[in-house]
Amino acid sequence: MSEIDTFGVQEVFVEALARVERIGPNRRLVFVISAPNGDGTRDQQAVLKVTMSAEASLQAALAMLNEAGEMPAALENASTGWAN
Repeated sequence: MSEIDTFGVQEVFVEALARVERIGPNRRLVFVISAPNGDGTRDQQAVLKVTMSAEASLQAALAMLNEAGEMPAALENASTGWAN
């Protein structure tokens, strides 16, 4: 599997998965990013949406749960598509 160059790609820490939406055969994962405000609570600052095929979302979940931090073997030959 070829390496994907992530140099210059912003890394964002998300605090919660807000919801999973079904869009035909695909899934949209909606994450919440928040920041502390002056009174000790947190305000929602942004929402990050990632849309992928149902199969890719399952593979991503398996990769995140993998103790070794390795991608499942099924992803070795997976193609990568870029959104417009």
